[in-house]
Amino acid sequence: MKRVIAWSFLLLLSLNTSAARPQGLRFAADGTFRIVQFTDLHLDPQTPERQAEAEKTFARIDRIIRTERPDLLVFTGDVVTGSPAAGMWQRLLDTLSRRGVPYCIVLGNHDAEQDLPRREIARLVTSAPGSLNTLDATGELADVELPVVDSAARKPAAVLYCLDSHDYSTLPGIEGYGWFEQEQIAWLRGRCAARTSENGGTPLPALAFFHIALPEYVAAWRNPDNSRIGRAAEEECPGVLNPGMFAAMAESRSVMGTFVGHDHDIDYLVAEQGIVLGYGRFSGDNTTYNNLRPGARVIVLSEGVRGFETWIREDDGRIVDHVRFEGGKIVKYKQ
Repeated sequence: MKRVIAWSFLLLLSLNTSAARPQGLRFAADGTFRIVQFTDLHLDPQTPERQAEAEKTFARIDRIIRTERPDLLVFTGDVVTGSPAAGMWQRLLDTLSRRGVPYCIVLGNHDAEQDLPRREIARLVTSAPGSLNTLDATGELADVELPVVDSAARKPAAVLYCLDSHDYSTLPGIEGYGWFEQEQIAWLRGRCAARTSENGGTPLPALAFFHIALPEYVAAWRNPDNSRIGRAAEEECPGVLNPGMFAAMAESRSVMGTFVGHDHDIDYLVAEQGIVLGYGRFSGDNTTYNNLRPGARVIVLSEGVRGFETWIREDDGRIVDHVRFEGGKIVKYKQ
């Protein structure tokens, strides 16, 4: 059974002393905090052709980091999907270390299908400079809570959750993609409640990142009354069971957006019950199926604001689907 571990500054500094660890996340002096979400890199070293595609992906990561100058990178699964995997993971982690931007990685359904088990992937990720990941009691990547302190470095002003949506059903007779466990949902409820209490009864704005879409994505996108933007060029593939994570998020009054990957030809955002159900943009190259121009999602939080700004940065530098989430709705961005 997966156990979750809350992230804190002291724990982050003490978990791995073999590498220099980031000192915490903080809103900039202008009151903004910028996140870049990369998803479904599908790095694959199996052939020279696939290695060449991976080099294109690494170049894209570098370009987008230089262009956007983010405060945090989040990778939402299916990172390395070919064997031998260790060298490609190390190539990615070395690339990120050179850029000097803190990052957090959640795994997808294909990452552990290679020649590295989840525990070995977790060991590599948590030992790398810049990683905000921690280990759970089983040695796998833990669900983490990442507080973002205000620009004066006095107290948390927002919270980010990076969660493991697992890979496939483990129940006999039930086939399909995995889902959140009840312990994870209880942990998220508890953390949101604790943050609300610490904040004088006002929920802290929060975002959540994971790989496999919640079942609520499907009906939300098809509801014509919901504000939305983006594309769905394939059917969503959510977890086969609905354990109630969306209800927990809605009831917390804290989580205002979730961002996933998994479905390469989808990049939409849709507002449902005051929460954005969102996809990133496929960030890899021709090692798997893809019909959208590769890129990354950028999300900008503003200190003291329950809402955010977001857009997709495509490979050629253009910005697509620039919107704001405010008042529970997705609206076109106006300068």
